[in-house]
Amino acid sequence: MLKVYLKELSITKRYTVIIALGIIFSYSVYLFLKEDIISDLGKEDHFFEWLTAISFFMATVVYLKIFFVKRNIFYLLLAIVFFVGGGEEISWGQRLIGFVTPAEVKNSNVQQEFNIHNLDVFNTENFNHSRKHGLQRLIEINFLFRIFCMSFGILLPLVAFHIAFTKKYISQLKIPIPPISIGGFFMVSWLAYYFIVRHLPLGKQEEYYYTSGEIFEFLCSFIILIIGIYFYQHKDDPIEGKDIKEYI
Repeated sequence: MLKVYLKELSITKRYTVIIALGIIFSYSVYLFLKEDIISDLGKEDHFFEWLTAISFFMATVVYLKIFFVKRNIFYLLLAIVFFVGGGEEISWGQRLIGFVTPAEVKNSNVQQEFNIHNLDVFNTENFNHSRKHGLQRLIEINFLFRIFCMSFGILLPLVAFHIAFTKKYISQLKIPIPPISIGGFFMVSWLAYYFIVRHLPLGKQEEYYYTSGEIFEFLCSFIILIIGIYFYQHKDDPIEGKDIKEYI
């Protein structure tokens, strides 16, 4: 079993190296840059937020191109999800264009912006800027996004390869399955984020900590993009409904 995983890793190593370098360079800002610069990188409409949006939009294009070749509805659904993710990340260009938030949205939006993820029901914080607890967290967009990433990149390839019952239906539905050697970096990035947050020095400005969350979101979108590139570069292989270890 270990041999087949190592063989997968040898095939996906160029993708994994790119992602690993992205994680290292992104989180290393906390090692090499000053507090004010780090804080600035994580602000609205700044470096990491735009990297996230660009990665989502690039992923949208890649998954759409695969859909037009393969005519597999799952690629179209993923493209739609990632397009919405990119638009939401920059509030659909509201601050760039300068249009006013409609009153119905503004009154329900914690940041009074034109987006869905900051609506009171989906946002991480309430209107009084206190963090949600308990069952309220189950429908936070940030929480749901993390569940999606872990399920798509880790759980799906595991059950598709190791559990015969689920493998049968995944194969019939022709669900595209990311290699776990790539999708596993969702967990690597989350662990790096968790370590950074737990060890940041106290007494820093709020934006300094907020940047770590923006880095995490960017890396998730970046991994999604790399998975799309993998799918596209293997579009002529029988990858739908099969884990990579079944056709290498």
